[in-house]
Amino acid sequence: MKRQENTEQEILRAAEQEFIEKGFSGAKTTAIAQRAGVNHAMIHYYFRTKENLFNRLFEEKIKILTANLYPAFFNKNIPLIERLKKGIASHFDFIAENPGLPRLVVNEIISNPARREFFRNKIKIAITMLCGEMQTELDRLAKDKQICPIKAEDLLLDVVSLNLTIFIIHPLIEGILYSDHKKFIEQRKQENINIILSRLNYRL
Repeated sequence: MKRQENTEQEILRAAEQEFIEKGFSGAKTTAIAQRAGVNHAMIHYYFRTKENLFNRLFEEKIKILTANLYPAFFNKNIPLIERLKKGIASHFDFIAENPGLPRLVVNEIISNPARREFFRNKIKIAITMLCGEMQTELDRLAKDKQICPIKAEDLLLDVVSLNLTIFIIHPLIEGILYSDHKKFIEQRKQENINIILSRLNYRL
């Protein structure tokens, strides 16, 4: 069983590299098999089709992201502002660990309407739950004059757009706006947190 799990993970890692470099249409299962160090029949055995392999890869990424975000956003023992800081940072760190993923998703959404629906269906439940839980607390803090009134949907869009954009445009600005990648990423993460909290009119 362990060996089987390892083989699946190796194929998924190889598929991620292939999809990010070449997109879904340009990726070849033969190339994925070669990257993973397995024969082509193993791709068919575990995933049947390239479509299934792509969908499984995205589902795995959603699970990882959810596992990172939910403890940050839903821990009621921590004040909402602190949870927002942790949530924004966790989302940013996830993208930093998967920097090619945003460009892959955007390209697939634009070029493949069917894929767009797949992505929408996967994230709809998570977004609905997150916004519903957060709105109650946002309204309470706004009523107490601790923050400005804001819709949870707008707050979530602010977080996603700020965190995603830097990695989507990264190939254009690398070496132009900064030279130290690690330092830049950490500074950008903190800047995004500051921007979001400033939007809430929360004093840092």
